[in-house]
Amino acid sequence: MNEQNLEYLKKSLNYLGFGTKLNDVLESAISREIPAFTLGVNQSYTSAQAKKGPVIGSDQMRVMLNFNRSKQSDMYFLNDYEVTLLKAGNALPIKQVFDLERDNRITALQAYKLLSGNALERDVYTKSENGEATENKKVWFKLNLDVQDAYGNHPLKKFYPEFKFDLSEAIDKYPFKGLTELGKEGMMKVLKNGNLAQADMLVGKKSIPVFVTANPQFKGLEVYDKSMVVIRQDDIFPKQEKVQRNDVSEGQSTFRESDLSAAKTEERFPWENQQDGEISQSGEIGR
Repeated sequence: MNEQNLEYLKKSLNYLGFGTKLNDVLESAISREIPAFTLGVNQSYTSAQAKKGPVIGSDQMRVMLNFNRSKQSDMYFLNDYEVTLLKAGNALPIKQVFDLERDNRITALQAYKLLSGNALERDVYTKSENGEATENKKVWFKLNLDVQDAYGNHPLKKFYPEFKFDLSEAIDKYPFKGLTELGKEGMMKVLKNGNLAQADMLVGKKSIPVFVTANPQFKGLEVYDKSMVVIRQDDIFPKQEKVQRNDVSEGQSTFRESDLSAAKTEERFPWENQQDGEISQSGEIGR
């Protein structure tokens, strides 16, 4: 058994958010020299709304990690893992396969946030032609949960700096009530980590508690009431105000039509389902 390879795989599992709970079954499978095997683990998460109302219950996530042995050596590789998420109160689970290399080593916690419909920002290194890491970029990730591709996966969109999504500017567009500069900084940190942020917002001239998450594709925010029902952009920005606010388009869009046209022109490049020249930067997990 290749001990160095085993230790590397254990570190990978720890980075991905599984700790040491799979170490024993991983070592057992490798010692038996199984050509390919799958390890399973259950994770439980508490959503923001469940924290305010424990009766909702926790979300349950099943992860199946796929390992393969090299045909040329005794080394094993973790190529991808399949996630099945059952949100509390939902009848049907959501499934997704995350390829470690293609999807920039998305962690289990990040997979949970993406499958919950949230966007998140993380560091991504691009690679030069000779394979060396070069530039570090801040990239937004979001799953399109409305569609599935030919493999049954939801397209993972990546929004690069060239897409020009400015979270600070996006927050400034919305009529938050009593949001201080310090509170805004805290909200930005929460949203960048892929979490729901809580705040008060003026909707129909009435201040109500809301949950918000980043929406990089439309350069704005997605807004929900306390029951996690979507609040339409038209309700936040009444029609009589649209003449004065050219930065808000009809429906879910929150930016000018000229910006939408530019975004459609740019979108082929800032968010592709696969970027061949990327590796992910190791970082914190679980915030």
